[in-house]
Amino acid sequence: MSTDRDTVHSYDAVAAQYAAEAAAMPEWVATEIDAFVAGLGGSGRVLEIGSGGGRDALELEKRGISVRRTDISKGFIELLRESGFEADLLDPLTDDLADPQRPGMRYDGIWACACLIHVARDDLGTVLRRLAEATRAGGRLHASVREGDGEDVSTHGGASAPRRYVETYWREPALRSALTDAGWIVSEIRRCVGKPNDWWLSVRASRA
Repeated sequence: MSTDRDTVHSYDAVAAQYAAEAAAMPEWVATEIDAFVAGLGGSGRVLEIGSGGGRDALELEKRGISVRRTDISKGFIELLRESGFEADLLDPLTDDLADPQRPGMRYDGIWACACLIHVARDDLGTVLRRLAEATRAGGRLHASVREGDGEDVSTHGGASAPRRYVETYWREPALRSALTDAGWIVSEIRRCVGKPNDWWLSVRASRA
């Protein structure tokens, strides 16, 4: 399992609330969507890891991209399905990544925004390699992780609805090395700020 079970259960318990909190598109994510869609030439089939409430998928679809929504949290999958979208429960470390809508065909891109922070450090290389294997040559990747050292556990919410998230932080050299070893050609890793003092490393890469 690539993601701590308490983290998954925390998302399950507050999926609708989290989706509402994350509904506003951060400026840096909007910029990355622009670059990702441009890299795809305005069309293509994309596997989204960590769809959450579905904010990014909707924006990608507005730009002409076909998105396969997936998440490791049953809470998010149920929320997406209740909203009328197809969505699949998927762990990128262990589950079959093949596209059920296009048997035998690889994805044109992978969108993994702000979700791989929950993948254990020792597992990230495997996840990145499996995502590369599921992507056609020249296909695009967006992935973003928090910048920093080590790991941490963040807690939110109250006694009635506690949230516990295990997060892994990365520095650019180690992240770049993991991507290259997994079969990605890194074109750029941008430092982006979300909330004050909340820095992200945002990856733009293509399949070797």
